[in-house]
Amino acid sequence: MMMQSRNAPGKRGYADVYQTLKDDIQYLRLMPGSVIRESDLIRDFGCSRTPIREALLRLSGEYLVDIYPQRGMYVSRIDFPLAAEVAYMRHILDSDICLSLCRQHTSLQSSVDEVFYFMSTAVKNRDVVRYIQMDNAFHRAIFTAAGRERIWSIISNSRAPYNRVLVLDLSMDNNLERSYGEHQKIAKYIETGNEEELRKILEVHHDHLPSPGYEEKIRAQFPQYFDGEA
Repeated sequence: MMMQSRNAPGKRGYADVYQTLKDDIQYLRLMPGSVIRESDLIRDFGCSRTPIREALLRLSGEYLVDIYPQRGMYVSRIDFPLAAEVAYMRHILDSDICLSLCRQHTSLQSSVDEVFYFMSTAVKNRDVVRYIQMDNAFHRAIFTAAGRERIWSIISNSRAPYNRVLVLDLSMDNNLERSYGEHQKIAKYIETGNEEELRKILEVHHDHLPSPGYEEKIRAQFPQYFDGEA
């Protein structure tokens, strides 16, 4: 297993170990099904066994790591139904916030202009991980404008299973460009108070009701990453 970005000096604490491993898993720097060796993590993070074990137990509870006593530990394969549930939860909460701001004709320009710049750069560079991080920043700005930033933090912290599917989805076809265009429309429709068009774009933006063949298409291209069958 090839670990990433572990060269910072000094020992790493539990919170740092947990977040680094979570990011490596949700952004597919650690691939689904790959073996996790505790000894490698201790070496790479430069810390004791305790924070490593605590982080892995927490990630196991978040369906990102599989722990089999006497058999070893593995990065969990992607559970597509779980990712769809996370997308549905996000859709319900995100839509309610967006529509509430739409009815007030809330201007998001000062909050999202910089985000759009970095999103467009990520699209140009085909940097899927950076794009997803800016996607997160965009929706955080919306929730912040509505005074609901803590709700977005809860959503964001639970997005890892969905993010793994999103990395694969955005790496195909012209999906980065499509997603970027949807974000621009969301901001525009909120500001202009166009509730009808906003509802339409939100229905497709969150992928909570994937189009026919969506799951099969992703599974066909990346079969080794998924758990179970479509």
